[in-house]
Amino acid sequence: MQRGEAASRAEGRGGGHPFDGLRASLGVKLRYLDGWNDGRRRVAQCYNELLAGLPMTRPYESPHVYHVYHQYTIRAPQRDALAAYLKDRGIGTMIYYPVPLHLQRLYASLGCGEGSLPCVIDITQGLPTSEAASREVLALPMYPELT
Repeated sequence: MQRGEAASRAEGRGGGHPFDGLRASLGVKLRYLDGWNDGRRRVAQCYNELLAGLPMTRPYESPHVYHVYHQYTIRAPQRDALAAYLKDRGIGTMIYYPVPLHLQRLYASLGCGEGSLPCVIDITQGLPTSEAASREVLALPMYPELT
């Protein structure tokens, strides 16, 4: 299991939680937000230029939105080999959503399985796009000061 993978698994439904610490820190951090967003957008533009033409799908940014690139997640058919290649060169990556929602243990009682999802909708093909994405997504390093 990769670092962070356990945090990507749904074990129970959420509820109301107090965010007093979060609210307190927001007052300090919000003044830096625009600069951080601009920095991540700069890094994303570099990634877009450097990765153009490679066999992967890069994040899409509609001309009508302002993407802040909290993550820069690509889809690569050879994801695991690419992650190993980058790791060997000292570049960390993350797989944030390794298990599609319909395959989470939380929803096991619904009878959903890979390649088949008759429990929710009347299909036998499952959710192939979600299942393929879970095998291909890879987040590259992303922070405003990245050079």
